[in-house]
Amino acid sequence: MAFVFADTTDTKVSNAVAVLEKAGRRYWASRRYDTYHRGITARDYGQAVPVLVTTLERLQERGADAAVWRRLGREGEQKLTAALDNPDGDALYLRQAAHADAEAKQRRAAEREARRPVCTRCGAKFTPRCRV
Repeated sequence: MAFVFADTTDTKVSNAVAVLEKAGRRYWASRRYDTYHRGITARDYGQAVPVLVTTLERLQERGADAAVWRRLGREGEQKLTAALDNPDGDALYLRQAAHADAEAKQRRAAEREARRPVCTRCGAKFTPRCRV
């Protein structure tokens, strides 16, 4: 959804954007992923509606493909494709979840290795090939 403000002042635009951000937060804001992984900072945009704002003057001066769009919940102006993108969304979640899975696998392997019994004769850890 895009709001293009025309024939208005920057103060009025800022006030309108503040009202939009506050009143519509539950519609445009991302949510935390419901995951058992700790340390996931990615955001879930599955139900979020991207809301963009700009002014007609900026569009006429710089064009629609310039950095004139501001997405609610973000700072600064971006190009349209960047404003619609969710760099902290699904792709980041997949990378973070894969990293968390790899760390958990390493941790389990280290715990398993620590529990493995030691030979009383030679002091080496038992392996499936050890002979008694």
